[in-house]
Amino acid sequence: MKYTHGLRAAAAAAGAVLLLAGCSAPSSSPSSAAPQTLNLSIQAPPTNFTVGDWSGGDSTLFTSVYDSILKTNVKGEATPGIAESWSYSPDKLVLTLKIRTGQKFSDGEPVDAAAVVASLKQTMKEPSYSAQLATISDVTAPDATTAVITLKTPDASLLSKLGGVQGGVGAPKVLTAKSSSLDPVGSGPYTLDKSATTAGSVYTLKRNPGNWDASSYPFETVKIRVIQDPTASQNALKTGQLDFGGVNPDQVSQFPKSQFTTGTSLPQAVGAIWLADRDGKIVPALKDVRVRQAINMAVDRSSIATKLVAGAHGTEQLVSPTGAAYSADLDKTYPFDVDGAKKLMAEAGYADGFSVKMPSTVVSQAYDATIAQELGAIGIKVTYDTVPFQDFFAKVYGGTYGLYFMYNGFSGDDASDLNGSTSGAFNPYGTTTPELTELLAKANAAPADKQGAAFGAVNKYLVDQAWAAPILSSTGPWVTTSRIKYTPPVTPSLNLLPFGVAASN
Repeated sequence: MKYTHGLRAAAAAAGAVLLLAGCSAPSSSPSSAAPQTLNLSIQAPPTNFTVGDWSGGDSTLFTSVYDSILKTNVKGEATPGIAESWSYSPDKLVLTLKIRTGQKFSDGEPVDAAAVVASLKQTMKEPSYSAQLATISDVTAPDATTAVITLKTPDASLLSKLGGVQGGVGAPKVLTAKSSSLDPVGSGPYTLDKSATTAGSVYTLKRNPGNWDASSYPFETVKIRVIQDPTASQNALKTGQLDFGGVNPDQVSQFPKSQFTTGTSLPQAVGAIWLADRDGKIVPALKDVRVRQAINMAVDRSSIATKLVAGAHGTEQLVSPTGAAYSADLDKTYPFDVDGAKKLMAEAGYADGFSVKMPSTVVSQAYDATIAQELGAIGIKVTYDTVPFQDFFAKVYGGTYGLYFMYNGFSGDDASDLNGSTSGAFNPYGTTTPELTELLAKANAAPADKQGAAFGAVNKYLVDQAWAAPILSSTGPWVTTSRIKYTPPVTPSLNLLPFGVAASN
């Protein structure tokens, strides 16, 4: 399964019956499955395939059927996509994209600069991504092979965004059509085989030989099944119904080397309690930094990382421990200290605590009881609303909750991680401060060789101000069937580039 280890650990047990949906009988051994088909799984189905309205989580389906303006490789680098080259103006306010020729959407229409502009403008309108693309002031197409993006302010994370879901390009005629919800018209390396797809259960992709980068995708067919239960996922891997999955360290020995290949992922995501209502609109207490700091001190990161998520590490930061903005010293800012947290609560005027509602999703369920217990120890009374994952983002953007647990996948780029942590679903109320605005502006405009330090300053500010309550950085073992070659990507759950056919096949 192509997902973060933390998401796997957080999955709610939905029963092995999910495994059977759309599955054929298991092969006699994992290695006997036909190498033309890659079998993967996801935890939650997409709400729809509409450009600009992807619901988050695993992006593999979206980036398979839609090509993107740029492409993110397994190293986390922005590489050519629909745009075969690009260049910035000296002030970093104008990005000019050279669009490759000869590409067509699955309906036969040409992929040109006008389609790039239409798709990007559509994504900019949608609540899921509008905040992430808020630095863009205009997008134009001077001619069929040139697209120009004009920025309000420099954005060091823009190239990374254009290499993901935000840069997805669809056929202009159906961008806003209802049909695009389940019948995507893109130019990606695969097309959605509707005849072999059951929405919410199994999605079948067929290789698109006309894609400019078709050689990077060796599998003729990719089947992606929805399996919420991690035990069911691991059983499917053992019996050859899946070709890839994350497992707990103590389960690696269950996969014999004669049939499987194992390895360890790079840091994949940060799991955090996002203290989103920092202006106190629906949870007034969160406006006081002392309350947010108290929440950080009430969280026993070490215990959670050890007991709830195998292979995870406690963290107080929203950046990857492999990035230049990360500082080991900042992970000592909020030691687990219930008495100290109570003191801060009292100083802020909340000695008796307060009550909050949080969403309970497939991602958070493994943590819900622990979070409620630890916040309850300092007087914060948590009750949960059960929310289907596909509804989570709509509720967050609608201002339903002031705080919530969610993972943010690492992008391999400090600029993307920190710009993302201060926008979109992690800042739905649009809160900021003059200090943060200035720090972000300096970091986004900094030369490449100084961006690490500049975004390090942003990271320190977010930790000091308790922007969120990060809990753990997830990593862990992965297993593939022996016929699959898997390269651990810097950016997890983004595309199919990490998967290839093993040399023996």
